Amino acid sequence: MSENWLWLSDWASDFNIWSDELSETSSDADHTFVSYEEIIKKNAAIYESITGLKNADTVVASGFGALVLLLSAEQRPKNQKWILLSPFVDFCDEAGEWSCLSVQGLARQIKKAPKPSLESFLDLMGPCDEEVQEQWLSTALKMDLDLLSKGLEFLTQNKLTNVLNEEAPTSIYYGRENQFIPPALVKKCLEYIPFAVFKERPKSGHWVQTLIL
Repeated sequence: MSENWLWLSDWASDFNIWSDELSETSSDADHTFVSYEEIIKKNAAIYESITGLKNADTVVASGFGALVLLLSAEQRPKNQKWILLSPFVDFCDEAGEWSCLSVQGLARQIKKAPKPSLESFLDLMGPCDEEVQEQWLSTALKMDLDLLSKGLEFLTQNKLTNVLNEEAPTSIYYGRENQFIPPALVKKCLEYIPFAVFKERPKSGHWVQTLIL
């Protein structure tokens, strides 16, 4: 019987566009990809609202998706494996590059000028194939601007405050060249997920392809 993998996309992302490539991570497993738009619509109780999450053997969650998953950790099934890509417990922590004020400004700006706003994030995400970057930008520009803005506001209002005690299998991958979510911000996760295995990718940025493949 094949394993079930479920992928929670990052802010402004839909990993479905790379499903064939990302499925190679475990070619024998069944893979389900959940877009950012679906996550932000259901973030209050994702284990109840996202089909297949509760029964997944492995959950891969990136950035925004990782935070939403961490906030629902009490609902995590025993022994469910987590692979967290560029996670953080508080996006506006001083260890990062963002303040609540600056993120709130971006939440307003993205509705007025979506393309330059998204391109400013793109510049911080580190090295990756140009085609992948273009695919991300094209997909993000088709998303509901109110939902993109809502996600940024969510980051200013939500953070993990409780230490996770259950030592379920958890791996954290992060890129040394990621300026969007810098290594210092990811390393803050150690205080709240002390049992996680951290794996730095020296030549990677924020991109899922360079972190997990």
